[in-house]
Amino acid sequence: MFTLVQGIRFFVIMTNLRTKRCDRMQPEPAFIIRLCSDKAAYEAVPRTKFKVNLARLRRSLERTGNYEIALWTRQLMVVKQRDAIEITIVDDGRLIVRNVADAETARKIAEAMLPELVAQEH
Repeated sequence: MFTLVQGIRFFVIMTNLRTKRCDRMQPEPAFIIRLCSDKAAYEAVPRTKFKVNLARLRRSLERTGNYEIALWTRQLMVVKQRDAIEITIVDDGRLIVRNVADAETARKIAEAMLPELVAQEH
């Protein structure tokens, strides 16, 4: 049985083989990053759809001590990192990352959170 992360990696490898991108066998990023309409944040949309159990995720993040839970509902959660970065986590796996300089920083933050999100998948 594949985990979501293993499934994403398998999909990327198979896609690369089918499209003959073997010369660039770089895995595609797990998230599509785009600037929000207010230009104050970046939205990270997962390439593979999944649901996040926010109640479990909240307990897990509280245990780590690396995040402050600013807001929590059944549909979304807002967490803050110590460096003032704010992340809104939606139960469909989307993230909104605020207080970052560029899209690449937002991508790194989203991909760093991916193992936590996948571990709390329904």
